[in-house]
Amino acid sequence: MSEVISTKNMFDFVARMNTSSEAKVLNVWRNVVSKIRTSHDNEDDEKRIPIGERLASNTRVINLKNGVLLVETDHAGWIQYLKVYQKFILKGLKMALPELNINTLAFRIAGTGVDLSESYEDTLEKARSSFEKKMDNDEAKLNKRLNSAENNSSTISGLPPELNKIFEDMKQSMKDSSQQG
Repeated sequence: MSEVISTKNMFDFVARMNTSSEAKVLNVWRNVVSKIRTSHDNEDDEKRIPIGERLASNTRVINLKNGVLLVETDHAGWIQYLKVYQKFILKGLKMALPELNINTLAFRIAGTGVDLSESYEDTLEKARSSFEKKMDNDEAKLNKRLNSAENNSSTISGLPPELNKIFEDMKQSMKDSSQQG
């Protein structure tokens, strides 16, 4: 049975094969995953393709950073199988490629664009920056609403006129004291 791949996939594969270490990781991945067998694989059905070979043909290594190997697949079901056999796969990878210090596997579905972060600190800094921007935007919106409310209405609806007079006097007093200080 021959595998037919699109030209785009072939170019993507060749582009990823720019170093011999990357080629070695891809080959080792395929060899280790292909060795996975289940009790169903031993049935007499000659047409049945073993689960390991199906996993190997439906997955590909995308990236390796900080001991995390990112693997892509075309369906979430394959990720479930990979999780079941994760210990077996990691042991095989560590035995074949001890110099890479692969500690865990991460998975994504093709087309999602998820990638490995540079480091925890970088991810944390991006999250902090995003949170600060959101807080600044929320604060600006709140100030705009408060200023708009002050300019549009000197009374608070639903309060008796006596209380509104007290609030108006307090606001005027605060304005006067801020202008003096």
